Amino acid sequence: MSTRIFLLLLLLIANSTFCVYAQNNINLNGTWRFALAQTDKEAEGLSEFYVPGFKSNKLQSVPVPSNWEILGFEEPVYRGYPDDKGSEGFYLREFEIPADWNKKRVLLHFGGVWSSAEVWLNGTHLGQHNSGYTSFAFDVSRALKKKGTNVLAVRVRQVSREYKFDTFDDWTLAGIYRDVTLEAMPSNRWLDQVTTQTVFDKNYDDADLKVRVMVNDRNKQTIPGNYPTPGEPYHLRLTLSDKEGNSVAARTIEVPAHTSTGRDISLTFRVESPKHWTAETPYLYTLKAELLENDQAIHSRVEKIGFREISTEGGVFRINGQTVKLRGVNRHDEHPDVGRATRHEHWLEDIMKMKEANINYVRTAHYTHAKGFIELCDELGMYVGSEVSLGGAGHLREGPSYMDAALVRTYETITRDINSPSIVYWSVGNEDPLTSFHLTSIKVLKALDSTRPVLIPWRHESWLPEEIDILSAHYWQPHEYDTFAAQANRPIITTEYTHAYGTEGFGGLEARWKALTRHPAGAGGAIWMWADQGIKTPTIRPDKKYDNIVRDDKYMRIDAAGWDGIVDSYRNKTRDFWEVKAVYAQVYPVVDKMEFTPGQSTVRIPIQNDFDFTDLNNIKIDWSLREDDKTLASGTSTINGKPHAEGVFDLPIKEIKRVTQGKTYYAWFIFTGADGQEITRKAVELCPLNIPDNLLDGKEHIVLTKDEMTTVDVGNVRYVFNPMTGHLVSAALHHNLLITELTPTLWEKPDHGAASVIGNKLIRYIPDMNRNTPSVKSWNISEEADKVTIDAKVEYIVNDTTSFTTDYQYTISTDGRLNVRYEILPKVFAPSLPIVGMSLKTMPEMNNIRWLGLGPWNAYPNKRSAPILGVWGGETGSADVIGKKATRWIERSGSVGGVHISHVGYMGHNAASPDVINILSEVLSKPEKGRKPDDSFPLLLTDTGEPFIGEFGISLK
Repeated sequence: MSTRIFLLLLLLIANSTFCVYAQNNINLNGTWRFALAQTDKEAEGLSEFYVPGFKSNKLQSVPVPSNWEILGFEEPVYRGYPDDKGSEGFYLREFEIPADWNKKRVLLHFGGVWSSAEVWLNGTHLGQHNSGYTSFAFDVSRALKKKGTNVLAVRVRQVSREYKFDTFDDWTLAGIYRDVTLEAMPSNRWLDQVTTQTVFDKNYDDADLKVRVMVNDRNKQTIPGNYPTPGEPYHLRLTLSDKEGNSVAARTIEVPAHTSTGRDISLTFRVESPKHWTAETPYLYTLKAELLENDQAIHSRVEKIGFREISTEGGVFRINGQTVKLRGVNRHDEHPDVGRATRHEHWLEDIMKMKEANINYVRTAHYTHAKGFIELCDELGMYVGSEVSLGGAGHLREGPSYMDAALVRTYETITRDINSPSIVYWSVGNEDPLTSFHLTSIKVLKALDSTRPVLIPWRHESWLPEEIDILSAHYWQPHEYDTFAAQANRPIITTEYTHAYGTEGFGGLEARWKALTRHPAGAGGAIWMWADQGIKTPTIRPDKKYDNIVRDDKYMRIDAAGWDGIVDSYRNKTRDFWEVKAVYAQVYPVVDKMEFTPGQSTVRIPIQNDFDFTDLNNIKIDWSLREDDKTLASGTSTINGKPHAEGVFDLPIKEIKRVTQGKTYYAWFIFTGADGQEITRKAVELCPLNIPDNLLDGKEHIVLTKDEMTTVDVGNVRYVFNPMTGHLVSAALHHNLLITELTPTLWEKPDHGAASVIGNKLIRYIPDMNRNTPSVKSWNISEEADKVTIDAKVEYIVNDTTSFTTDYQYTISTDGRLNVRYEILPKVFAPSLPIVGMSLKTMPEMNNIRWLGLGPWNAYPNKRSAPILGVWGGETGSADVIGKKATRWIERSGSVGGVHISHVGYMGHNAASPDVINILSEVLSKPEKGRKPDDSFPLLLTDTGEPFIGEFGISLK
C-alpha cells in the first residue's frame, strides 16, 4: 500500500511539474496593493513606491481589474476635469514565474488602464503608456527575476497630456480595469503577428483565406571572425479547422533562415464552399499557426476567423455580396457594479438582450471595448463598429505635437482585433471636424487594414476625401435622412440617429429608421444608448445630487446627461426597449388593414422578410383570428420568402360568418426565429365590406323622453347637465350613479419629453388650465323624434394671459347612447399643449379599465410601434393602465355597473386620480432628447387660431 501511495505522489508531482513548465501565460488578476493620492503632496510621498522594499501604511488590498471609484476611494466624475486636476493610483503586485521561463521572451500585457500607466518591474522603469482604452504590452524579459519574487509597480494618472482624447459623455473611471497577463515565448524566434483576410469568388461560393505571419528572429547575426551566420531554416505549419474540430486545410512550409530580422510570410488557402460568417450565421473557423523546429512546435498562435467580406461599391454596404441593414445601438463598456471592469457575464447579457431586441449592430462608443466582448460578438453574431478613441479633445486635435496620440490609439485599436469578423468598419473620433489629425489616423488605419471601410462619426459631406468610405449624419429629422440617403453616393451609417433620453422621449424612431433604410445607400444606424449610465459605489452619493433620476437607491449615480438607455443600468427592459424591438423587427405584415367579405375562406396577408440572409421558411408564424377579446381560430405555419422580399400568408377567416356592429375583427401574428426567440408580434385589422343585411347583427332601439331641460331620460338611463357650466354632471343607470363629471382638459404636468417640446423655462409660469371657473356664453336644447341635442358654449378664464373656450354638442339618441362633440380653442402662453380632450370621472367602485386599441404599452403619435391591437386592461391606478393608450373603445366597470366609450384617440390615466380617465383627441408627440418632433407629427400648437376638435360616444352598461 505504501509503495502505491509513493508512486501516486510521484505521478502527481510529475504532472504538477509538467503543468508549470508547460505554462505560457500567467494571469496577474487578483489582489493587489493600492494607495490613492488625491493631491500632489500625497503623490510625492508615494513617488518611490516602485523601489523594492518600499513600505507605506497607505497601501491596502484591492481587486484588479477594477476602477477605484467603484471601490469607494473617491466620488466618480462625469466627463472630465475642468481644471485638469485628478487623483493618482499606485499599484503593487508580487508574483513568481515558472522555472523554465528563464530563457524565454516574456511580454507583460495590460488590457486597459485609464488613463495613463507608468510601469516598473523590480525597480526597472519599463515605460509609460498614455491611452486609456487600448491594450498595450512591455517586453519584460530582462527585468524579470528568474527565481524568487517579482514586484510589479504601476502608477496610474487620470490626467496626462493626452487624457482628453479619452474623455467623453460618460464617467471618467480610473484604474487598472482590464486583465493583466504575462505571456512567454521563445527568446530567439517567435510568431509575432498573424493576420487573415477572406476573399470570395464572384459567386460567393469558394474563398481564399489569405494569411500573413510575421516571424521575428533574434538569433546572433555573426559568428567568430565577424562572418555572417548562415542561420537555421525552420518550418511554419498552418491548420484551418471547422467548428467541430475537423481539419479543413493544412500546410507546412520550410522558411529559409533570416537571422536577426523578422520576415513577413504570406500564404493562401483555397477553401471550397466555406460557411459564411454573418450576424445571422456566426460560423467560426480556427486557424492555428505553429513555429516548428526539429518537427516540434516551439510557439503557436490561434485565431478564430470567419469567412466574411465587406464591400461599399456603388454606394451600398454589403457583406458577402448581400446588402445589409445595420439595426444598431451605441454601447458603453460599463456596468453599475464594476464600472469598466466588465466580465463575461456582463458581455453575454448585453449581447443576448440586444439580440432579443432585434439589434444586430453595436457601435463601441467611443473606444475599443474589452477583447472578450468582441470575441463574444464573433461567436454569437453581432456586427461591430469599432472606434478609435480620438474624440473630446477640442483644440488638441489640431496640435501637431499631439499626433502621437492618434498613432498610438489607431495602431493599438486595429492590431488587437484585426482578425475579428464581427468588426465591419473602423471609426475615427466622435463628432469631430475633419483635420489632418484624423486623416493621418485614417491613412494609418488603411495601411494596417485594407479590408474594412472607415467613417468619421457626424461627418456626412459629399466632398470628404476618398479614404472615408461611409457617411454619417447625427440626429437629423426623418425627411432629412430621406433626402440624404436618396442622393448619397457612399453608404450611410449614422452612428447616432436618435436619442433614448429618460423615460418619456425617444419619439420618431420608426420614422427615422424607415426614411433612412428605404434607400440602398441607407445602411442603418445606432441608437444612443444601450443602457443608462449608472454607477454604484459603497458610499452614499452626494446630498440631493442625482436624486431627480435615482430616488430608490442612495448608492446609485446617474447623471442627467447619461440617462439615456433603452434598458436601465442593470439591463432591465424599459418601454423604449420594446419600441426598438418592434421597429427593428426583420419580419412583419406589410399592411395594417385588409378588407374581407364575411364567409370568405381566406385573406392573403403579405409578409415582409427584412432579414439579410435568412429565408422566411426558418420563421415560425403563430396566428390567431379575433373578434375584440374573443379568439375565433388559431394555428401555426411557415411560408417561403427570400431575404429582402415578401412572402404571402393565407389567413383562414371562414369562422367570420357574420359580423356585429361595434365589434373589431383582426388577426395576431407572432413571428419566432429558429433559435426560439420571438422576433415580434403584429396585428392586422380585418375590415368587412359588402355586408348583406342577413350577415349584419343589429340592435333594438328604445323610446327617448325628456323630463326637464337639464335632465334627459332614455329608458333606464338618466343624463343630468348643468346649464350654468355646460357640463355633464352625472349619468345613472337604473338609478345607479356611474358618471359624476365630464369636463374639458388640456393640461397636465409635462414629463421630461413634453417639457422639452413646450419649453422647460416656460412651463413653470403656466398655471394648471384644468383649474378654472367656467362661464356659459350660450345654452340651447333641441328635440327631434329620435334624439335630444344640447349645444353649449363655455369660456374658461384661468388668469389674464390664459383662457380657452369650448363648444359642446351633446346628442342623446334613442339607443341610450350619449354622443359628445367638442371644439376647444385655447389662448395660452405655451406654444404647445401636452393633451387635449375631456376628463371623465366615475364612481370609485368602477375599478376596472379595459380598452380595445394598442397595448399593453403606452402609445403616442410618433411612438407606437411596440403596442399591438387587442383588448387590454387592468385595475385603476395600476401600471397596466397608467399612461397614454391608443383606443377604439374604453370600458370602466365595477360592482355598480359600467361605462362603454367609443373613441378613436387616446386614453390618459394616472394613479393620483384613479376615478378619472381622460378621453383625449390628441396628445403631444414625443421628442428625442431636446430635439422636437418634426412637423409631420402633432405638436398641438396653440397659435394656429384653429380649435382642437374631438368626439366620442358613451353607453351605460
